[in-house]
Amino acid sequence: MTTDVLTLDLTESLDIVDEWLSFYVAQPHEQIGRPGAVCPFVAPARRVNAIKTVVRLVGPAAGLPLLAEVIRCSLDEFEQADWSATNPSLRSLLVVLPDLPRGAYPLFDEAHALVKSESVERGLMIGQFHPECPEPAARNPSFLVSRSPVPLVAVRAMAIHDIFFLAERAEWFDEYRRRFGGRHRRQAKNIDPVLTAHYRKALALHQRSDDPDPSRAGNPTAVSEPTA
Repeated sequence: MTTDVLTLDLTESLDIVDEWLSFYVAQPHEQIGRPGAVCPFVAPARRVNAIKTVVRLVGPAAGLPLLAEVIRCSLDEFEQADWSATNPSLRSLLVVLPDLPRGAYPLFDEAHALVKSESVERGLMIGQFHPECPEPAARNPSFLVSRSPVPLVAVRAMAIHDIFFLAERAEWFDEYRRRFGGRHRRQAKNIDPVLTAHYRKALALHQRSDDPDPSRAGNPTAVSEPTA
């Protein structure tokens, strides 16, 4: 493939991602299970240039170790980025993988699962998106919300609504609780009751106290509704 063709393909991929953000992610959807856009963060984030989009080429024979490393490096890139947006809850990094072959989509899903614990430990959330992504919406399991026309991974700071995605495993929930348990205790009336119910259920499931570790509580991330 010549440089000119490669450049055209990358440009087209970025244009497609931009259209996907505008006409799907930033719009309401009847199957999302709640009012508002698929991701309420996108529109305000784009207004303040808080979304960075980069391209990474993985090659036609990309295996699990490489894909996991791409996602792991995305965490570093997010943390080291020079963000102009002052609101940390709006910052997102999109790493587009335009040459990831269809046959590697399951490996991409597996790589996401492998890196998720490291991401959570760092207070970050990662999401994989591709045309066949099996991830369901948090409030409607029958809606496969994370399907995108071009494969990509998104990185952002952990937020209070991430109880939807972190209640399953004790170590994930412990990290969430250290960051947001205080807000659930002190500001329960200002939090979506659905989030509160999930939080209480996770406390019982993992036999945890309602008193978070004070050294980690109070992380200033968003109270907004989730992507999924």
